[in-house]
Amino acid sequence: MYRLGIDVGETNTDAVLLDSYSRIVQTVKKPTSPDIASGICAVLKEIIEHNQTDPKDIAAVMIGTTHCLQALRKKENLSSVFILRIGSGKNAIPPLFEGNDSLRRYVIPDYLDIDGGHEVTGKPLGIMNCSHIDQFFSRWRGKETIEAIVITGTFSSMNPEHETMVANHIRNIVGTDIPITLSHEIGSIGFIERENASIINALLSKVMDRALRGLQFMFQHFGIHCDIYFTQNDGSLMSYEYALRYPIRTLWSGVTNSLLGSSFLTGIKNGVVVDVGGSSVHVALLENGFPKEKRRNQLIDGVRVNVPMPDIVSLPFQQEQLDNEEFLEKLYQAVQRFQPRYEPLPVIFVGGGGQQLAERFHYPWADVIVPNYHQYANAIGACIAPVSGYIDRMVWMDPFNPNEALHSAINEATHMAISSGANPKTVAVQEAKTIPLAYVPSKALRLRIKVTGVLSLSSKGGM
Repeated sequence: MYRLGIDVGETNTDAVLLDSYSRIVQTVKKPTSPDIASGICAVLKEIIEHNQTDPKDIAAVMIGTTHCLQALRKKENLSSVFILRIGSGKNAIPPLFEGNDSLRRYVIPDYLDIDGGHEVTGKPLGIMNCSHIDQFFSRWRGKETIEAIVITGTFSSMNPEHETMVANHIRNIVGTDIPITLSHEIGSIGFIERENASIINALLSKVMDRALRGLQFMFQHFGIHCDIYFTQNDGSLMSYEYALRYPIRTLWSGVTNSLLGSSFLTGIKNGVVVDVGGSSVHVALLENGFPKEKRRNQLIDGVRVNVPMPDIVSLPFQQEQLDNEEFLEKLYQAVQRFQPRYEPLPVIFVGGGGQQLAERFHYPWADVIVPNYHQYANAIGACIAPVSGYIDRMVWMDPFNPNEALHSAINEATHMAISSGANPKTVAVQEAKTIPLAYVPSKALRLRIKVTGVLSLSSKGGM
């Protein structure tokens, strides 16, 4: 049985076929198409028709794509978003206040703010009244197109009850065709950052829906009926349904794929990875076999968010810059940013231009490595990505027992990973932290848990 890894980059779409022993059987590289589906179709045709691979022998397909990231940068096919706040206060700053006009024009100006929400203890701030929602939608019908909805409640990461109630109420009015993003499912502490991330997720809902519908038809055309997974920002896999609901989690999957692929090709768990693409170079840190996460100052298109994302330095790049001293100096500084003070880590070059750039990169402090199959590292990373269970939430404990809360969260994350398709025998805790919250009573705590496991090819979690 085979695993098929596909990476849809800015310039090229790569595919790698691995056998049950994780040996590379086939590699294919084709130009990326604007709709992503045509590029994937070309690599599938090469693998199945030209190389005569039986589609029935493909046990799972893993896809990494920068499609949503490119759509966000180009402001193409974004959804018009209606925003509803619960308990934010009448004098609060408007949604996406710090965003640029090119993003704000997709946000419907008349947002709604209703009573409700919760305190940091999880207790209700007030009585929620849905009559304002009914009044808004009775006035709205036929006036302005709403393609996605965002609901953000005060301290919903502590208690999501009001967000869920409002979502159910709205679905009874507008049906299930309009996607609804609940902020507690996207971000953690911080109302504005959580709302911003939810808005960006909603903006991308139409982009992802169109892309995935095309992929469904195409895989069926080639006779591939196995599970389909997508890689996400933390280097793990998610199902078709999950990707459809949370497109924001795919934005940096291309870079994280390159880190996992670099680790697979070299056997190195800690190093600095330089991913050389057709129009950009990305530098990131491989930490214990996974991408190092950015903990502060997360920005998407200049907007503050609080979603998990890898720590990346991106440099614009063209082929003629290979011998440009100014560019090489910028690359050197980017690599140095991730190096520890003592015992420098190896620098791994991957991507289509990895070999050429590595030959010009003079770095006397550590090994510079260009592994075999470096040009397919992203597709390989997608192919070998694990399944994860991730929790980032606030809890209020009375009595205060952080060890009990941590143990309970680890069990929950483990169950999430196994339910998503991880082999129970391979599940391991990658991160388990309790973080005290500043400026709130000591009974409040933030939990960050990540559990990963190898995908079981007998699972039924994909498309």
